[in-house]
Amino acid sequence: MPVTLTFHAAPVIIAAIVLVAPSVFAAEPVPVTLDSAITTALAANIDIVTARNAVRSAAAGVRRADTFPNPVLSLGSTSLRPNRFGDPLSHIGDDVVRIDQPIERGGKRRLRVASARAELQAAGSDVADTARQVHADVTGAWVDLMAAEQHEKLYDGIAASYRQSQQIAERRLQAGAISVGDLARQRTEMLRAQSDLSRAATERREAQLALAVLIGREADAAGLQTLGPWPMATAAPAFGIDAIVDARPDVRAADARVTGAVRSFEGTKALRANDISVGAQYEHDGNGAGSSVGVGVSIPLQIGNRYSGEIDAASVDRNQAEANAAKVRAVAYAEIVTARRNAEDASSRRVRYDDDLLPSARKAAATAEFAYARGALGLVDLLDARRTLQSIELAAIDAHADEAKALARKAAAETYEDKI
Repeated sequence: MPVTLTFHAAPVIIAAIVLVAPSVFAAEPVPVTLDSAITTALAANIDIVTARNAVRSAAAGVRRADTFPNPVLSLGSTSLRPNRFGDPLSHIGDDVVRIDQPIERGGKRRLRVASARAELQAAGSDVADTARQVHADVTGAWVDLMAAEQHEKLYDGIAASYRQSQQIAERRLQAGAISVGDLARQRTEMLRAQSDLSRAATERREAQLALAVLIGREADAAGLQTLGPWPMATAAPAFGIDAIVDARPDVRAADARVTGAVRSFEGTKALRANDISVGAQYEHDGNGAGSSVGVGVSIPLQIGNRYSGEIDAASVDRNQAEANAAKVRAVAYAEIVTARRNAEDASSRRVRYDDDLLPSARKAAATAEFAYARGALGLVDLLDARRTLQSIELAAIDAHADEAKALARKAAAETYEDKI
């Protein structure tokens, strides 16, 4: 399976760019829907490009394997006569023209081609598997950006509310309605809200860069904005988990590599079937005795090397491929089971926030604001109610993001090759 490099490099790129002056991020808005982000990534992501190049390389390997040995042409002179130097060249020695054609035996070419075609099939499945992973990664990055945007929007509203409350508190202090301590508490909350807003802006910029790296739009990172609602669940496959596992691209790639390793092992054993070389030659006699033709066959004698080492190595490669295929299959099964459970849990948690916790917190905060405005509630209790609402609103955003990412991982785990 291909090694993913893009995601390892992303934190370094993000950390470097985030330290640049804020003016760098003053860019025109670039709205990005989830579908367009995925489409762009599938076209430009370096891991996808690398996997497609591997397919072209494997296709070249099939052409290289499906070849017939080239004949060998030999030109020479024998029976050279030093005492006749100075005579016409045709009299100095005998001229020989020979051609030899190696012939493979034991099905070497057939097995070599079968192994190469299995590698081509595995490379094609690797492309589908990389696309499956990129789809999930881009969805996660897009959702992270959407959550960061909503965090920043929420903190911006909170900061604006505290600034307004601070102005009202200053007027109430002048009127003797509140104490200096209450005003100080209000100011502390306002400064905390401004600090939270600054931190949310930094997180949003980091999320923009993370998405930009995945879709190859680093130059537009500062302006990236999500467009569209939270991703929703897709229709589940109509067949069982075992059938999904069998059709997953990573499993198919591993199975194809088992086939290739088996054919390679058989081809290595075929080395013990001696190849032969059939030759024919034409010889011109320099003494004028006429010309002659001849044929011959050469066969290597396997006395010193019976290819035992090569056969043992190929056997180990076959066993390793089979073990890896079993591991990939087990991991795929576990991924599907885990992803389904996590998606169900995340959806339940999001529903609890939307249908219960968030409405209750908003109602409690509104009641506290009403009571405080009429002097029936102290400032400390009001601030507690505000902080409770704020934490639940933030948690609700995170619940939506967690659900969206869990659904993306579930969709990726259940993605079978024919679906891509």
